[in-house]
Amino acid sequence: MLHIKPIFNTLLRHKSSSLLTILQIALTFAVVVNAISIIQQRLSDMHRQTGLAENQLLAVNINPFGKDYNLKQNFIEDRALVRAIPGVIDATLIDQLPLSGGGNSSSMAATQEKFDNKDNINAGIFLGDNHLVHTLGVKIIAGRDFSAEEVLYSTKAENPRVILITQTVADKLFPKGNALGKMVYLWGFNVRVIGIIEKMAGPWVHSSRYDDNVLMPILYLGRNFRRLLIRVKTSQMNELLGTIEKKLLARNPNRVIDGIRSIKEYKTGSYSGDRAMSKILWYVVALLIIITALGIVGISSFNVSQRIKQIGTRRALGATTTDILSYFITENIIISVIGVLLGSVIAVAFNIYIVNTFKLSAIEWYYFPVGIFIMLITGIVAVWAPAVKASRISPAVATQSV
Repeated sequence: MLHIKPIFNTLLRHKSSSLLTILQIALTFAVVVNAISIIQQRLSDMHRQTGLAENQLLAVNINPFGKDYNLKQNFIEDRALVRAIPGVIDATLIDQLPLSGGGNSSSMAATQEKFDNKDNINAGIFLGDNHLVHTLGVKIIAGRDFSAEEVLYSTKAENPRVILITQTVADKLFPKGNALGKMVYLWGFNVRVIGIIEKMAGPWVHSSRYDDNVLMPILYLGRNFRRLLIRVKTSQMNELLGTIEKKLLARNPNRVIDGIRSIKEYKTGSYSGDRAMSKILWYVVALLIIITALGIVGISSFNVSQRIKQIGTRRALGATTTDILSYFITENIIISVIGVLLGSVIAVAFNIYIVNTFKLSAIEWYYFPVGIFIMLITGIVAVWAPAVKASRISPAVATQSV
């Protein structure tokens, strides 16, 4: 039978060691809970749906040289050449890449009046042709795709007649719905929404406008617009990396073909910092738990050495080895509970600071039970060896140690 009151009395007689253990558990708990929360947020971001056929997408950068390089003609011929390669599903010219970490955006609003009143949003802008949707692999849930006649080839800034927007953009511009067919104000002009895309990741993986994107049927005939986005069969991805480059150079050698990379590679690069942070935080969590466990072992061993007479007296009065073992485990559980209660307060305060400083999400409630479980198990495992040592003290040895 466990006696809680005698345990509390013992803890009060050993205030320093008890307080030290409580503080160590509290601080470890606060850091562990917040670290696991941050790790989970990062993992959640890395594995969220993009709406893209990301496992099938390749991007090719084309850098032309020479005065007689006809951009429009080469655009059209490159596009036709690539689409004819076995294993290629589709291809399009595009100005920026999703999940790449860099790109262009623009402010837009439901009306010019709202735009002038700063009632607007910022969205990523993707330029391409009428194969852009199919190449990206995104799904139109309302309206239609661009037609070939709507694609503009331009050497200067030109206003498109139609655009496609993602569902999140539609919801923000028209909270009551019915965005399809509406005119919106963008780039200083009004343009009609002809289709709504279910989901599409933008270029900035850490941005609040991750899903806010606009597609325009424009191909700028400029030196900066020189990227092909190609959708291929997943099984032929590695094979086509070399084939595409060779065929493009064979058709016209007056350019440099570089930067042939999959969208998965761009995505991996964009999330490299998150991956590194997650690993570091896991190491911090593991290290703190180990240090806390070693601290509990040390303090518990010290307490055992200081209580030999008390343990021997209990053994002489009939306490079994199980009773002594249970006593020290119960004592550690009480200390751990006090520690995690204090740690919960510290964890919440720490999380408020993190949220306000680094704009992260608030910690979810279910991380607290996870942290409590980890600390209780850590405490029980750590105190087990000293408790077993204490339970093996014989009454005769204990009474002789006075």
